[in-house]
Amino acid sequence: MVWVTRNFRKAVKPLVIILVIAFVGGTLFTGGAYLFGRNDQTVAAIGTVNGQPISGMEFQQLYYNQLQSAQMEYGRLNNQIIESVKYGTFEHLVSETLQKQEIEKRKITVAKKEIDEELSKLKEIYSEDILEQLGYTDAALRIIIEEQLKKDKLRAEIAGPVDITEQQIKDFYEQVEASHILIRVESDNEEAWAKARERGEFVLAQLAEMDFAEAAKQYSDDSNAANGGQLGYFGRGVMVPQFENTAFNLEVGEISDLVRTEYGYHIIKVTDKYVAEGEEFEEIKEHIRDYLASQEQDKLFQPWLEEQRANADLVIHDHQITAFGHRLNGDLEKAIEFYNKAIESGSEDGYIYASLGDVYAELGDYEQAAANFELAVNKITTDGDLYFRLGLAYEELDRIDAAVDAYLKTSELMAYDLSAQFLVLSFLNDLGDEEAIKIVENRLEELYSMYEQLESADTEVEQE
Repeated sequence: MVWVTRNFRKAVKPLVIILVIAFVGGTLFTGGAYLFGRNDQTVAAIGTVNGQPISGMEFQQLYYNQLQSAQMEYGRLNNQIIESVKYGTFEHLVSETLQKQEIEKRKITVAKKEIDEELSKLKEIYSEDILEQLGYTDAALRIIIEEQLKKDKLRAEIAGPVDITEQQIKDFYEQVEASHILIRVESDNEEAWAKARERGEFVLAQLAEMDFAEAAKQYSDDSNAANGGQLGYFGRGVMVPQFENTAFNLEVGEISDLVRTEYGYHIIKVTDKYVAEGEEFEEIKEHIRDYLASQEQDKLFQPWLEEQRANADLVIHDHQITAFGHRLNGDLEKAIEFYNKAIESGSEDGYIYASLGDVYAELGDYEQAAANFELAVNKITTDGDLYFRLGLAYEELDRIDAAVDAYLKTSELMAYDLSAQFLVLSFLNDLGDEEAIKIVENRLEELYSMYEQLESADTEVEQE
């Protein structure tokens, strides 16, 4: 249970969390192009907020960092994810600009001593060697820290004082580690409940001589039965009330009687607990208070930020970002208008045609959807996902032969993706094209054979 270690007082510092994200994920780039020693004028502004430009260089750096993070999370990126990242990057920079404008308006400043303290805390966690490897000098870090401390002060001013109760601190700290055996009730009637209780009492009797984990594997109807019924750690407000109350009242190692919830009967065993008392709790208690206060301030600050965003004089120079915003708001006709403007402005991005195809498909205009997916695959010839969506559009138009060809192209381009092969196969089965089905089945056999050879090779290596 990592967060209750002695390092928690450091881990919960909002500034430190933000800095770590900035280093690793690139999700908060506050230093601008200055930190990279580049000329901010080399890339045109992406837009303006109340007349203030949003740096094109800063946008590109954050956007590409975000794309890298998305690729690590999702693997292959389609145009929908890419557009979502692009739009989210722009919106983030709009929020950053609005906050900076308000900071200037309120003349919020940070003393050198405050920056020095935060820099020292950062260096307690990360060695100077690591920071240097990441490319962060003291001067660069001071810029980032100053920006964040100013935003913290702005948030505190707008949210006002926040009162965190002793009970909130205890509830946050207290955690239970438990396992359970579930006797599921399939029908909500007296007979089904009676049978479930009878089975539950039988399992309870077995636990007198049987290991709990083994009993869970043998008798539990829950998805984690194979894992011995382990649920891991959880706090208050996570489980249903009957389950939670029982778990928190059990001692470590104690097994409950049958506990009835909407899912059936549970037998619960507590394997570890963190109770809000003792030296460790007292050591981090005030840090938990600071963390919870920060979280509460964020909740109170967000409506203000949303109001500023709604009332801002916002100009977006990128038509694709505008189009995606309209799409999110359900204004599909406007989305089409701005996607077309992006194309007319000379964009070479083939995925814009895919986005247009998606919007036309949402509108039920499959002729236009297919036409735009055709343009997309002509520009981007190696993306199997585009061919799959083209196949869907063809199928809606009853162009079955063309749909089969598109699905087979998907299978070819995604030859090593098992899930993609099974998806294509299911659609081909619906269409009943035996020849195409055989092609994909053969490809699946080759994949299975390859995986078996790899597993065999791994086994031989382990034995050596």
